[in-house]
Amino acid sequence: MSIELIPPDTLNSQLREKLKHLKHALSLLLKRTKNPPEGHLRVAQKGTHRPQYYHYTTPDDFTGKYIRKNQIDFARSLAQNDYDEKIINIIQKEIKSLEMYLSQTGNGNSISEFYDNLCTPRRELITPVTLTDEQYAVLWQEVSWKGRPFSQDAPLLYTARDERVRSKSEVIIADTLYRHKIPYRYEFPLILRRNGTTSTHDDFDKLNHRTSSSGTHTTPTGSINTSNTHTAVTLHPDFLCLNTRTRQEFYWEHFGLMHDPDYSKKAARKLRLYTENGILPGRNLIITMETQTDPPSIRTLEKLIEEFLL
Repeated sequence: MSIELIPPDTLNSQLREKLKHLKHALSLLLKRTKNPPEGHLRVAQKGTHRPQYYHYTTPDDFTGKYIRKNQIDFARSLAQNDYDEKIINIIQKEIKSLEMYLSQTGNGNSISEFYDNLCTPRRELITPVTLTDEQYAVLWQEVSWKGRPFSQDAPLLYTARDERVRSKSEVIIADTLYRHKIPYRYEFPLILRRNGTTSTHDDFDKLNHRTSSSGTHTTPTGSINTSNTHTAVTLHPDFLCLNTRTRQEFYWEHFGLMHDPDYSKKAARKLRLYTENGILPGRNLIITMETQTDPPSIRTLEKLIEEFLL
C-alpha cells in the first residue's frame, strides 16, 4: 500500500485543547494575583540544614527579614505569588505562539483544504500528500493475504460483505464494523516473537479449534516455527481494524469459550504473547469475550468501535 507523505493532522486539535486550558488557567491566575502580598521570598539553605525563608520588598535588599517557623503560611503565600507572576508571563507567551501558529496553518486544515478546493477533474489526476480517509481506506483494503483454510465440517457463515467467517459471533462483529464503515481485514496474519519454551503449539490449539456458545467450530489460527530459541509464532487475529481518522490499526480478538477453564488459560497465554510484543489492550488491541450464558453484546461492540475506531 502507498504510504501518504503527511498523515492526517491530529496535532492541531490537541493544540486547540491546550490553548483552551491555558486561557482558563490564565484567567484564574490573573484573579488570584489581583491583591498580592507585598514583597518577595528569598530562600537560603546550607548543606542539609533546614531551609530559611526571608521576606524582602526592594530589589537591593539582599537579605530581607527572617520569617519564623510560625509564619510559614506567609512564606507560602509569597512563594505562590512569585510563582504565579512568572508563570503568567510564560502562559501568555505560549498563548500568543499557539494562536499565531493556528492562524497561519488554518487550524491545521490548510493542506487538506487546498486539495479539497481543487476541481474534481484535477483532483482525479493527483495523489495528495495527505490522502482523504476514503482514499486511505481503499488502499488499505487492497492489501491481499493468504487466509487459513476452513475444515470440511465447518459451518457456512457469511458476513454482510459476503465474507466467510468461523463463528456467529464473528459475523456479529464483522457486520457491526461494516455498519459503522470501519475497514477491517479478517484473520490477517501476524508474526510475533516468543522467547524460550514458555508455551507450545498446543497452548494455542484449544483457542484455534474453538466451539463457541453458538455451536460453531473453528480451525487452527496459527503455526509455530521452533527452529531457534526465539520462536516465530504466526497468528491470525480475528480482525485487524483501521481507524481512518488517525490511521492507527487495532487487532481485535474475540474469545468465545471463556467458561472453559482450559480455554481461558490458553487465552491468557495468548494475551501475554501479545503484551510481550507490544500489542496492548487499549493501545492497539481490542478484546471481547463470551461464555455460554453471556453472548457478545451489540451495545458493547459499538462502544468499543466508538472509543477506538471512529
